[in-house]
Amino acid sequence: MSTDYLADAAKGVPSLHAVLVTAMPDCLLFDSWLEEGSSWQAEEIATYLGDLFRANREGLKALSSWSADMLVTIESPEHYILLKEVSNDFVCACVFGRKTALGMARLYMQRMLERIAESLPVFKVEERPRGVRVVDFLDRYAPDPHAVLLRVSLRTGVPMAALEKPESLSDEHVAEIEKTAASILGLETLNI
Repeated sequence: MSTDYLADAAKGVPSLHAVLVTAMPDCLLFDSWLEEGSSWQAEEIATYLGDLFRANREGLKALSSWSADMLVTIESPEHYILLKEVSNDFVCACVFGRKTALGMARLYMQRMLERIAESLPVFKVEERPRGVRVVDFLDRYAPDPHAVLLRVSLRTGVPMAALEKPESLSDEHVAEIEKTAASILGLETLNI
């Protein structure tokens, strides 16, 4: 799915294997550049790294130490993975080989982000109904997504037909479903 602005930004950057732009808060791939010959699945990587960035942000907020300048750095034996928020709507991930010094990888990323940010659209985010977000969260994270709605229906008394159209749920039903979802997932709150 690579487009020209990412290829231009990545051009000449040593040991760069991938640039992934993830649309937030849904953690969906917006755009990507992968080095030629790569067998990586950009959609899958972008989703996981977007979730990772969101989890880091929430963890730092819980510690009262979150900043908009947060840079998440992951060091594996083969790669440095750097994640940085480009705007409220996008997070950029850059994957470098370990041949590049970490400080240089950060410098290269900062330069690329300046070029990438100019090309990204500005969205007016339309808030999805809370019921839809809760059901989507369950679909994504429940250990048994094929049966989770049935479990929620049995615990809350909300009919399956209503759960299949979460945008039309009442506020009371959404609150019950959210509480049940948190219980099923072993969480205090869903943070959505």
